[in-house]
Amino acid sequence: MAYQTLYLRWRPSSFDTLVGQVPVKQALMNALSSGRIAHAYLFTGPRGTGKTTTARIFAKALNCLNGPTDHPCGECLNCRQITDGSAMDVQELDAASNRGVDDIKNLNKNADFAPVNCRYKVYIIDEAHMLTTEACNALLKTLEEPPEHVVFILATTEPQKILPTIHSRCQRFDFHPITQEEIVAHLQKVAEGSDIKVDREALELISAASEGGMRDALSLLEQCGVMAGTVTAETVRSVRGIIGREILRELVRAVGQREVASALTIFDKLLMQGKDISQILIELSGYMRALLLYRATPEYQPIYVTDTAEELGKLASYYTGERILAAQEIIHQAMNELRFTARGRVTAEMCLYDLCREDNRTLKALAARINRLEQELTALKAGGITAAVQEPVAVAAPVVTGIPKPGEPVVHDVPQKPEPAVGAKEDVQQLSVITADKEKKENTAVKKKTVAAATPKHSNPPEPPGVSLQHTVTSGNGTESPSGSYTSYGGDWATGDEYWTRAMEILKAERKNSIASCASHGSVLAYENQTLIVGFKMKFLCERLQKPDYREVVEEILLRVARVPIRLQCVTDMGGKTGSVPPAGKTPGSASKAKTLPAAGSVKPAPKQPETATAEAGPNVSASTKKAMEMFNATLHKV
Repeated sequence: MAYQTLYLRWRPSSFDTLVGQVPVKQALMNALSSGRIAHAYLFTGPRGTGKTTTARIFAKALNCLNGPTDHPCGECLNCRQITDGSAMDVQELDAASNRGVDDIKNLNKNADFAPVNCRYKVYIIDEAHMLTTEACNALLKTLEEPPEHVVFILATTEPQKILPTIHSRCQRFDFHPITQEEIVAHLQKVAEGSDIKVDREALELISAASEGGMRDALSLLEQCGVMAGTVTAETVRSVRGIIGREILRELVRAVGQREVASALTIFDKLLMQGKDISQILIELSGYMRALLLYRATPEYQPIYVTDTAEELGKLASYYTGERILAAQEIIHQAMNELRFTARGRVTAEMCLYDLCREDNRTLKALAARINRLEQELTALKAGGITAAVQEPVAVAAPVVTGIPKPGEPVVHDVPQKPEPAVGAKEDVQQLSVITADKEKKENTAVKKKTVAAATPKHSNPPEPPGVSLQHTVTSGNGTESPSGSYTSYGGDWATGDEYWTRAMEILKAERKNSIASCASHGSVLAYENQTLIVGFKMKFLCERLQKPDYREVVEEILLRVARVPIRLQCVTDMGGKTGSVPPAGKTPGSASKAKTLPAAGSVKPAPKQPETATAEAGPNVSASTKKAMEMFNATLHKV
């Protein structure tokens, strides 16, 4: 007898020998025993889970000479013919190659004829989702009202592609992936019956690699049995191209210790062994998943297929949960890039460098750093070490005792020792220029000397004139927006800018190029009250992004990024009127800016004070200077 592969030789011939799928078996056996047999069935599920095998067993149960019965004998003529595929009344149609309307027309014609030997004519249509729309429509009438002696069984891995009209005419049964325990038990039975020596660890590795498909597991066992007399875990890794546990541990340890050189050396070693780059990243991601789940719940048994509890415990100390999540994000991004690049090694090396880097760009990486710093601070406090908090010292500004006479130098009273603020006393004194009153400015004949005076800071200090950054939000067409006014770089500006940057990256990744091109010309001006104010230099771009078709797409992406609804408001950025770049050393979002106060020791008496110009600027003053003076309520000085 010719050699048969394991999955054909060990194919189940009855419901009792079918591995897994207990709910499906029970439902079909109940239908057979009660005589309530439908005219059409739809079997769905992943590959290798027993859909076609179950269809054959069901056809055998319908046509057994002792039936219909839920336990076909397997000895009668009909059972034997169905088993070896020679029964004329049980036909299998491969819809992947017989998918046209002509094939279905022939099936409809043959269905009208009575069975030759069997009780029922059974049509098993495999890969039913491959049928064309015309073929499905041609099958509809026969499927809805078939002859009494016809039963249709449709099998598919993609039920969502089946037409709803077909779907509604069938009884659907979902086949689930077979569990690893069931696969291991069946493989052990097959190995013993086929004289294949295999280790328990190798069976678990084969079960994990098959991903719930029994046919894949049997094929891999047969291939490994040919490779070696005794199938071990190393044999399975060699056949599958899987990285060994030991070298994978070294790679994970090098990444955990942020040793870039060691990680790259191990990666190069794996490439020299012929390992695939995608397989390396897939297994690295799988090991990271095992570490994360080990930290969360060590009782979760499926993770121990990756490695032992002892080794996972050792390597878990190098990682936090946030860092593992950030690493998964980096690895998945690299795996996506591998599909579109011709130099996969460069992508993988950059991925390893990014995993080892201290200052990763992702939010999860920053959260991991914060978590690590908090742990270190807690350890220091537990050891009795506390950080000394230095009280801020207020430096008093030089105070002018009076208005000097013409020709006399200005004398400042510089305090020798600054005192901290107490109650209503002076907290911080700022040096500012006192501008003349408008009524006095009308007297252009009198020139007054300007003096520096110290102004006390109260609990609610008034905003200094000339430095307010409040603006009225205007839409792209120049009309005032309902959102009112906003503060340049106000609210949580840094968060808003980060949301905008991530939204731009998502727009480009999803290939929404027209929206991304338009939005890339905008810059975040403020983020207040869940409203993101974005400024544009060009009015056309502002108006275009403000239209609903573009704005709703951007707001939907901002919702995905921030996890809260954010309203997008586009404004026309007219230079100084809409805000300016935040000054160095200041946090964006300050409502007012103060001039820097020089150190007390560096203040020197000025021999001569500059003279103020008249309120009405002379003819030599340009229009732009006048406009600036009006905007900031300033005066002009002679130097």
